[in-house]
Amino acid sequence: MLGAFMYFCIWLPLNIVRRVWWNWTIEGAENLPPRGQGMLIAVNHINWTDIHILGASLPLSHRPWWIAKIEMFLNPFVTWWLREMQVIPIKRGKRDTAALDESEEALRNGAVLIVFPEGHRSRTGGLLEGRGGTVRLAVRTHSPIVPVAVWGTEQGLKGAALRKPIHIKIGKPFFLTAPDGKIPWDRMNELTDVMMLHIAELLPPEYWGVYREKMEQWQLTDTADTKAGA
Repeated sequence: MLGAFMYFCIWLPLNIVRRVWWNWTIEGAENLPPRGQGMLIAVNHINWTDIHILGASLPLSHRPWWIAKIEMFLNPFVTWWLREMQVIPIKRGKRDTAALDESEEALRNGAVLIVFPEGHRSRTGGLLEGRGGTVRLAVRTHSPIVPVAVWGTEQGLKGAALRKPIHIKIGKPFFLTAPDGKIPWDRMNELTDVMMLHIAELLPPEYWGVYREKMEQWQLTDTADTKAGA
């Protein structure tokens, strides 16, 4: 209860400022699955303010869980705060089984888990290569992935205060599957690309980054399929 109240005390002021001053648009909120099931919200990452923007863009019914680098858990007070905010610590660059187990348990209990599959912020704003942890969680827990794109946050809070346009676009959920929940490395790369292309599809072309070529090919294939079915 305390954590929910603390979260509300952050969510409410941000939404008031969003409606009164910031040039902040949210599109596709109707695509969010109803609560009661676990879901992974996979988002590109441009600026540290993406965390606040995304959290405030979700309805209170979808209060999220997060995954953050263990280095943020610096002292007992910070650790307590982050835990109340439903943050799971992870050791980046390693196979952190404890973090994966905690994430799986949260998803099976109906959590809305936000993940940044690129692993860290993009310095250019364009998409970086995705990592497979999100795919593994989705397959093992049979949870839908909700692709979300954020752009316009390059200048952080300063840009928001100057009313630079900020956009959140929520895509339709999709499922990834693998026989017996086991994913060969080549299949993992394929499924990770699928996830990242779902995010790229929501972004303007200038944010496609390393997925530009694959995104262009994906669009051509999709157009050809559409024509074939017409």
